[in-house]
Amino acid sequence: MQTRHWRLLFGAGLLGSVILGFLGDTAPVYIWDFALFFAIFGLLGCLLLSYLAKGLVSPVLDRPEDFYSETDTEGDWSTQTPAARPDADAHRTPSSSGEG
Repeated sequence: MQTRHWRLLFGAGLLGSVILGFLGDTAPVYIWDFALFFAIFGLLGCLLLSYLAKGLVSPVLDRPEDFYSETDTEGDWSTQTPAARPDADAHRTPSSSGEG
């Protein structure tokens, strides 16, 4: 058979399967037999895990609003490097300043 015949046969089988699916007994037996059950279950599970993770991690990561204040220089690395200090020239040795 040619490829066209196989495609027609597959399409007819698929269409027949869909039609027979609507004609059959559609009363759900279990909760997961309902349409879109797994999509809704997955969405609710994802939302639940997101809120649960936020609730567990938020107390650890939350900081006060003024945590990074203007007067805080502890995290300012530019003042801690030797080259940025005002007295940087006083700490240089002759070999590091390029002088002989």
